[in-house]
Amino acid sequence: MNSKDILAKLLANENLNIVRAPVSTASMDIKSRTLTLPQWKDMTETVEEMLIGHEVGHALFTNEDYLKREDNDPSILHGYMNVLEDVRIEKKIKNKYPGLRTTFIQAYKELAERDFFELSGRDLTKINLS
Repeated sequence: MNSKDILAKLLANENLNIVRAPVSTASMDIKSRTLTLPQWKDMTETVEEMLIGHEVGHALFTNEDYLKREDNDPSILHGYMNVLEDVRIEKKIKNKYPGLRTTFIQAYKELAERDFFELSGRDLTKINLS
């Protein structure tokens, strides 16, 4: 177990299962309490801490009612609900742990500079969240 795994467990106030895998992004299975982190070769500590903070936000603040709603909603609203849930849990985790605010700002800036979200040159008014 490394120091970032310990950080995740401390932030969540529980013994989360932590998996590092060749996945495209981080995720949190709130039923099994498993946080999966990507194994990006160019991941900085700041980005890793932001991913941990974000996913721990799901662990703490996303409940199973949200999952039920998600499973039953195949419409275009699903994408919008995911974005809204991400904004909601990030606000809550940053309020709970104010020290994460700078981490989130720096990490999102870094990801934007790398065009992680593949938005460079795209007309943002034409992007669909489905």
